[in-house]
Amino acid sequence: MTNKLVWLMPVTALAVSTVVVFGTMTASIRHPAPAAQEATDAAVTSTSVTTGIKYVLRIWEGKLGMFRGDSEVPYHELDMPLTLLSDYDRELLSQGIITNTEEEMRRLVEDITS
Repeated sequence: MTNKLVWLMPVTALAVSTVVVFGTMTASIRHPAPAAQEATDAAVTSTSVTTGIKYVLRIWEGKLGMFRGDSEVPYHELDMPLTLLSDYDRELLSQGIITNTEEEMRRLVEDITS
């Protein structure tokens, strides 16, 4: 019986450690580091500056709003609680994130809401 306990404790510890490590890895994959996100945002913004503003995702009346061009009214609103977003994402969205195409906008929305 004592032999079983001697082997059971390290095996259990190893299993728990494995779950924790994989859980942490999954979380880091789903939420990229701010530096990586800043690089992506800078690329989108710099491209948009040269071709003109086409689509903007920003906070509007407590929701996420998708805007075309310089419109003050969104063409689509997303019913997503803003409290689910990271502080970093909320800061970016309060300023507005610019994309060139509707496809880029869809990918951005998917990234932010997942």
